[in-house]
Amino acid sequence: MSTAYLPAAARRRRGIGGLIGSIDDFMNWLLYGYETWLVATLKGVALFLFMYFLLFYVPNYVYYGLTLYIPFLKFSKDVGFLVANLIGGGNFTLLIVLAVWTQAARGRRGFFWSLVRYLDFLQLLLTLFVLIPFMAFNLAGGSLIPPVFQISVPEGTTGLLWVVLAYRPILFGMIAAGLGLVTLVYLYFEYLRIARREAEMAAATSAALQARG
Repeated sequence: MSTAYLPAAARRRRGIGGLIGSIDDFMNWLLYGYETWLVATLKGVALFLFMYFLLFYVPNYVYYGLTLYIPFLKFSKDVGFLVANLIGGGNFTLLIVLAVWTQAARGRRGFFWSLVRYLDFLQLLLTLFVLIPFMAFNLAGGSLIPPVFQISVPEGTTGLLWVVLAYRPILFGMIAAGLGLVTLVYLYFEYLRIARREAEMAAATSAALQARG
């Protein structure tokens, strides 16, 4: 059966079971619950960048890996283009399946429906702490292909400025990872605020109904 979303109160269980249950409740709120414009923006940006990475970054790396950088392959550009498009099409299909499954899990409980929320949580962690920092690393001039980064440092530059200029791809990626941590912490505290408020509303409504009865 499908029911409307209501944030659960803080779970009394401890240990792994309590942690898993808390993640399920958190994702229930994040996916289907009440949200502010800031929460909606953070969700939208993370989702867009996740889709962008799967649909463009992954096929691009597959193409160059097959045609240039894997010595024992060295396929032609036509083969690389075909394989890259197949990978991109598979990733697009995966995104559609995940989106449909996520919507189907709305308001439902049980392992099968909770599983998609756990997968969405792992996707969120992957996006915030791996994909976005990696894209920031690339944006600042970093690359996975040796050398790791190619940055020109002006002559006469010394001290902290030299470190910042020479290692800015890594520093930029670390800053992006730090912002991802801040985002996750903010989302968690926003979830606690909304859950507490709706729990109080539910308690007040229950007390009023009991007084009336």
